[in-house]
Amino acid sequence: MNTIDYLRANEHKSEKGFLSEAQYLKDNWGWLKYSYAIAIKVRHRMSELGWTQKQLAEALNCTQQHISVLLNGRVNMTLETLAKLEEAMECSLISVDIPTSYLNAPRIGETKPDIDTSSLVDGYMPRKKKGPKK
Repeated sequence: MNTIDYLRANEHKSEKGFLSEAQYLKDNWGWLKYSYAIAIKVRHRMSELGWTQKQLAEALNCTQQHISVLLNGRVNMTLETLAKLEEAMECSLISVDIPTSYLNAPRIGETKPDIDTSSLVDGYMPRKKKGPKK
């Protein structure tokens, strides 16, 4: 009997067997790998700060159980949750590397006007708001 046959013969007969678990990981690995990486970063930062799950929960205004689920690494976190974690822990969990040349790129068919770079905000020039036509 090989290992797979042994595991199949001895797995618990509920819906959550090792095959369904493996299938879940395979189907969701696209986002799970990021969730695991973020959970590791959060745990590391908590260790640096000397925080418990309860302290992080208080900082985020949520329950300790919710933090426990987040730290498990199997939660598809929202951008709002990520932003709250970063703000509370004063760290960066995801890097946003958008070149300023992309942000200031002209639209298709437009030519880029010569601009004074002193008016840029973080390398980005806000587009003019469109108002009602006169």
